[in-house]
Order: sequence, then structure tokens, then C-alpha cells
Amino acid sequence: MMATHSAAKWKLVYMLAQTYALDMLEAVSKKPMRFTDLESHSPNERTRSQRLKDLEDAGLITTISLKINKRYFVHYTATNKGRQVLQKARELADMA
Repeated sequence: MMATHSAAKWKLVYMLAQTYALDMLEAVSKKPMRFTDLESHSPNERTRSQRLKDLEDAGLITTISLKINKRYFVHYTATNKGRQVLQKARELADMA
């Protein structure tokens, strides 16, 4: 029982430690980006898709629809929670 509680406690940290998760969160915190725009932050489509799902499930990013010319495109953008988590991650990185 204790191990389960501990795992739940660190779930967000474990998810953020996954390859490309923080890179992608940082990218969408600067401006809304499409799936293809994030290729430079996560070159593998399967990994990129999984990280986006994980970040969205954690409430760190959300999808929005933006109109470009006459077409609508799905974009990902950081939520307030996502920006707060990113700030904490930067603080940790600065301690290194």
C-alpha cells in the first residue's frame, strides 16, 4: 500500500522525466504549436503522440483550434498548471 501511494505521489515527476516531455512542454508554453511543429522537439511520431497524451492527461497542456487562412488546425498550448510546473522544473535545473 505504501509503494502505491509513493508511486502516485511521484507520477507527475516520472512523466516529466520521460524523454522529450519537458522539451515539448517548454515549446508549447512559448506559443501554440501543431503536432508537426513539435517534430524538432520529439522526432519520433509515436513518442511525440504519447508525450502529448501524457501532458494533456496531467492537465499541463490543452488543445485549441486555430484558424489559419480558411482552415482550422489543432494546436497544443500550455495550461496555467503547465507553466507553473515548467517554472518549478527550471528552478530545479538552475540548482544543478
